[in-house]
Order: sequence, then structure tokens, then C-alpha cells
Amino acid sequence: MSERRIVFVDAARGLAVALALYIHSLGTFGSWYQLGRIGQPLVRLVTSAATPTFILLFGAMLEMVYYPALLKDGAPAVRRRLLRRSWNCYVAYLITVAASVVGARRGALHGIAAALSLGAVQYGNILKFYAFALVVAIPLLEFRRRRGLVPTVLVGLAPWVAVFWLDRVPWPPPSSHVSYLTAMLVGRPVGRSWISLLHSQALVVSGMTIGWSLATGRERRSWAVFYRTATAILLASLAVACALMVVLGPRQALSGYMTLRFRASHHVGYYAFGLLEATALLIGVSLLLPPRMPYSSRLTPFLSLGRSSLFAFTLGNCLLDFWPRYWRLPVATGLLAGAVVPAVVMGLVLLVDAGLLERLPTRGAAAPAPLPPALRKLG
Repeated sequence: MSERRIVFVDAARGLAVALALYIHSLGTFGSWYQLGRIGQPLVRLVTSAATPTFILLFGAMLEMVYYPALLKDGAPAVRRRLLRRSWNCYVAYLITVAASVVGARRGALHGIAAALSLGAVQYGNILKFYAFALVVAIPLLEFRRRRGLVPTVLVGLAPWVAVFWLDRVPWPPPSSHVSYLTAMLVGRPVGRSWISLLHSQALVVSGMTIGWSLATGRERRSWAVFYRTATAILLASLAVACALMVVLGPRQALSGYMTLRFRASHHVGYYAFGLLEATALLIGVSLLLPPRMPYSSRLTPFLSLGRSSLFAFTLGNCLLDFWPRYWRLPVATGLLAGAVVPAVVMGLVLLVDAGLLERLPTRGAAAPAPLPPALRKLG
């Protein structure tokens, strides 16, 4: 299994998990609210790369893992795998819902609504997003098989043409529990979901393009195609970001992204800047950990967050839900404690991994076996 994985992809996914847990920790510890008008945007500028990176790598996974399986094993087998994976993600989401109720972050009634996708939890809502995105991936991959990658990319970008008509539809009012579901699916009404399945398809198909370049590079044993593809996506997202800065002004465009105003309204700026950051992160990590780099026993422990990201992300957010609400940390202490949280989660993942390995016979492989499929990667 390890020889088929790409080191820098797991590293990038693990970094995204660490960034997400870091910003969640700052909010939980109360330090986030003491950072001020300058500190908050600067932290957001770094940590906002987490969610777009998750979704970009989710698309890459569809192309690198599920699309070859579709060609080899057929649609029914892949459909079962995707539905099983979707259920795993939703179970992880339900665990975060339960933790938020037990940790007094949400009331019992709101927890029940959240479990039915008619509410939201403080952290971990992207797990619910993945559960639905994996179902949508079934027709998306079938379209990819029939029509090819380029038409699939166009299909993923096409929803942005319909965005202008979304506000003309009478969506459920924000006071309705159904608004949480519609907001997660199509981004309306605004303010009920931080992520929209409809809008995010642009990131998914961009990730599929990245995945195609990685699969092609591995087959040819030449990674130039990955760097050309990733650079093209980076330049395209940069062009959109620059256009927004011309139209809105640099200050308004950057503040809209760094203050999450764009994300809350599902503005094109969030997806443009987010794709720019995610692609830059992926390229940067690939330069530090070249695609040819093999797994090694020394390197593997540091990749545990990326190898078992679903488990790590769920575990980390559940632990934060149990943090006493009245226990607030000052800024310096909170910044340091927030950095410790991903390290603690990584240690717990390694302990679980080691516990599983004790029951398995070893064959001298350099890298340890991964967690069971239900606990593996998030994207």
C-alpha cells in the first residue's frame, strides 16, 4: 500500500489537518477573540488554506483512486465503495455532533437537528460535506468515464454560471432548520453554511485535474506534467484573484477573504483565493518532498495526520469539544497550545496505529500498515 502512496500528497493533507485543528483550537481556547484586527486576518490568511486543500485533494483522490477502479472493477463496485466511504464520513460527523452535545457546545435538540443535517456543529461540518460530495462523485465519475476529463472540468465550473440566479429562488428562511441543508448543498440562504457543495465543484474538478497529472507522472516516471498542470491552475486562480482586486480594490478583496466574508457568502473570491493558496501549498510541499521520494520508516510517523486524516480530524475536533468553555487562555499561551494540539493528535493516531500493528504480522516493510479503510484519509 505504501509504495502506491505519494509522500508529498499525504504531507499536504496532514498539513491541512494541522491548520484546521490549529484555528479550531484558537477559537476553543478563546485566544482567537483577543488577537485583534491585525492578528486575526494574518492567522486566517495562513489557516484558510485548509478547507480548499481538503477539497482539492478530495478531487485528486477521485481521479487517482476511484476512476481507475471504475475502469477496472466497473460502476457497481465503485458505487458501493463510494457509498461506504460516504457513510464512514457521516458516522464521523455524527461522532462530532455527539461530542459537541456532551461537551455542552450544542444543546440536545440542536444536536438531533444537526445529526439529521438540519443543523450545524461548531467544528467538523466538512465531514457532512464529504458524505454528500462522495454521493455526487458517483455520477461525476461516470460522466468522466463517458466524456473525458476536460468536459468534466467544464461541468464542475458550470454551476458558477447559475450562481446569478440563486438569489431569485425562494429558499427556506434562515430561521428554518431546512436552511442548513440547502445552504450546504447550494449556498443559500447565505450565512447558514461555511461551505457549499454546488460552489465547491470547481475545487473538486481542479483536484481531479491535479490527480490526473499525478497519475500520469507516476506512470511516465516524469513529474513535469504535474508541475505544469499545478502551475496552470495556480495562474488561472491568480488571474481571477487579480481581476477581483481590480474590480473591488486590493483592500476589499483581501479583507473579504481573510475575514471570511467571502466564504460566508460563497463569493467567487473565496474559491479563487482558496484555490490559489491550496495549489501553492501543494507545489511548495512537493518541492520540499519531491514526488519521487519513497516512504521510509523515519518519515512515516510525520505523515500520520495525512494518512489517517479522517480519524485525526474527527479525534482532534472531538477533543476540542470537551475543553471547558470557561477556561480561556491568553494570546501567547493560546497560540502555543494551538500548535500543540495537532502534535497531540498525531501522537494519539500513532498509538492507535501501533496498537493495530501489534496484531498484524510484519513482512519487513519500511512503512507501517495504514489504519483500516474506515479511518483513513479525509480527502
